[in-house]
Amino acid sequence: MQRVIVPLSILLVVQVGLAALLAVRHDPLAGAKADTPLMQADAVKNVDDLVIAGMDRKPPIPGTEQDGAQAITSTSIELAKKSGSWVLPSQFDAPADSARVTTLLDKLSGLRRGLPVATSDAALKRFKLVDSDFERRIQLKSGGKTLDTLYVGDSPGLRKSDARTGSDRAVYAVDLATYELPTDASSWLNADVLHDDVAKLTELDVESGKGEKVELHKQPPTDKQASSPWTDPALAGDKHIDSAHADALTEQLSQLRIQGVLGTELKPEWQQDHPALTLEMKDDKSHSVGWTLSKPTSGDYYVLKSSTHPWYFSVSAPAAKAMIDAGGRDQLIVSAKPGGETKLSH
Repeated sequence: MQRVIVPLSILLVVQVGLAALLAVRHDPLAGAKADTPLMQADAVKNVDDLVIAGMDRKPPIPGTEQDGAQAITSTSIELAKKSGSWVLPSQFDAPADSARVTTLLDKLSGLRRGLPVATSDAALKRFKLVDSDFERRIQLKSGGKTLDTLYVGDSPGLRKSDARTGSDRAVYAVDLATYELPTDASSWLNADVLHDDVAKLTELDVESGKGEKVELHKQPPTDKQASSPWTDPALAGDKHIDSAHADALTEQLSQLRIQGVLGTELKPEWQQDHPALTLEMKDDKSHSVGWTLSKPTSGDYYVLKSSTHPWYFSVSAPAAKAMIDAGGRDQLIVSAKPGGETKLSH
């Protein structure tokens, strides 16, 4: 009997030890407590460098080297905070769309864990949530140090994605879609960067590529006028400014959106020395801003340089041509006909 009791006692001790070990053991693939923030609060609060990487997948192309294989291209965009403002280092530190960056950071801070969708290594690969395969990877950095990382994978539903952080590895379904995480610079660029140039405009000097000049001066409104009329002190006789066309031109200028940033160093092929349109704008305090719009030797776009910014911007051809047409002398100047009618002046 004694020979039976001793082995059984040893077995009991081993079983109790194993039970205790399992009770305290932490499974690295287990999910964290539900309904807690997914991202580290300090990381979102202190981030000064944001890197969004993606893998664009294109279907196989029959009859080519990619026949039967999916082409994968890695893309990324960096957003850096400098002097309190977000900029795009890849775009010569041009200003980023700060509102969009703030919206993203608010969304990241609001992500919360639900019940884990999966916790295995195989699941991480299946959901595209590993270092070598993901839909999006967001790295939050400060002072060159990575504070937190979020991997975004497949979408389980509308405006949702499967995601995991770099620390807990469990997969969660979160309210974040990959289209909210573009990796191209144009999506994050502040396309309205030139709007301040046109604010409170009271005088506009326009010179076309043909050397034709028009000086537009906005007059104070009166009780009998629905809008402020425009005049040109250089006009004589029955010629005067068509205020409706002048208003249309200034409206186009105020709504102009840039496409991209070409650089800070002038290139001969941009032909800035042969502008298609030159504008000199002044506000009520005589603060002056100059714009030079030119057509490069190749490409379906125009180059715009503002005297208030170090960058040369690309502007879409339709937007540029609309400005050139609206700034034409024959559009802005009219002459009176007998009987009070007006006609375009050439």
